[in-house]
Amino acid sequence: MKKIFCLVAVFFFGASFSSCVTEKVQISGLDKKFGAFSFIREDSNLVMIVDVELAKSRVDENFFPLGIKIANKKLESLIVDRKGLLLVDENDVVYYMPDILELQKSYDKLAPDHKFKIQTGLLGDRIVTSFSFYRQAESNFFPQTQGAARVIDSVYLQKNGFMEDLIYFPRPLGGIKGKRLRLRLDVFGYDQPFEVAFSVD
Repeated sequence: MKKIFCLVAVFFFGASFSSCVTEKVQISGLDKKFGAFSFIREDSNLVMIVDVELAKSRVDENFFPLGIKIANKKLESLIVDRKGLLLVDENDVVYYMPDILELQKSYDKLAPDHKFKIQTGLLGDRIVTSFSFYRQAESNFFPQTQGAARVIDSVYLQKNGFMEDLIYFPRPLGGIKGKRLRLRLDVFGYDQPFEVAFSVD
């Protein structure tokens, strides 16, 4: 009798426990991982990397940050500006970067975000190592505090040039956690936008 009770208890509690465990949903259609928190898209002309490590701790904010690095391998020139770098959600709704004043009104974590950026870097030094002979262009879409640094709304990348920055987008209506999102770069001369598909898990 005791043996039967134990078997019933194991079955009952085992079933209860398994019902509480949820499997991690695999999101399809993402670009290749580049480290634990980054996704990369590359062709013969361009490389674009999106890092979501900081976004993971900002999923409930009105705006969320993305670390980015973009390298121009072969194009004669490439302009990356505030209107040409877009977020696309899983319903194909497009979101634009805010200006710095709009962000500062609704988001109070610029200072800790920049501290994180300074302490950890963006994506480490891997892309710099891979493109060690590339020249870094100045980029600063979102300075930490107004007046502390000049806002740069347009970045010129010459051939063999790259940029890195921390950029922000409004949180989509469906949220960002567990969603397939795309960072879109409009590139002159490309028939289709250059995109990195990523997720914030």
